[in-house]
Amino acid sequence: MVKFMRVVLVFILLGMISGCKNQQEPINYTLLEKHSGKNPASFGDNGYIYIYAETYLVDNLIEREQEKEIDQKVYDILFDYFKNNNKICQLEDDITYCSMSFYRRSSCTEHFIENPEDATGMFQSYLDDCKGDSEYSFFYTRDKDNPNMWTNSNVALYWDKKYRDTIYCSPNRKKVKLPDMPR
Repeated sequence: MVKFMRVVLVFILLGMISGCKNQQEPINYTLLEKHSGKNPASFGDNGYIYIYAETYLVDNLIEREQEKEIDQKVYDILFDYFKNNNKICQLEDDITYCSMSFYRRSSCTEHFIENPEDATGMFQSYLDDCKGDSEYSFFYTRDKDNPNMWTNSNVALYWDKKYRDTIYCSPNRKKVKLPDMPR
């Protein structure tokens, strides 16, 4: 009986140890300030058209199950962060586009934390040097007829329509001057 109890105790301890190793570390988001802010996107009939963009490095994001397709679990985690942390309803009236982009934190993408003066590098060398670290970018456009409505309708052109989303802002919302993207 004692031998049986020892075997049971060993299995319980092994289960507890393996359970500790499999526990997911908390996901952390690091805003790349030198790669975020208000920036002219193009020049239109009424002057500059602006985009407000935020770029994040993500620590401890779960591994993808789908490499080429949309990985629903990773997408849901990042979309949840976007939904709870976007500043769309605070944006000034001259901002037409808003995006929030996510990259896995790696030795390649960490370059942009350690070298903040490299403000243009994320978009120039990233595509060549850090291909495997890109995750999702949530891109919204302000409606021309209703400035309190934002949609990601372009996503329906590339992804399934179930990913299409609309954000409605109250008409009398408080707007804030968010930082410009460093130049």
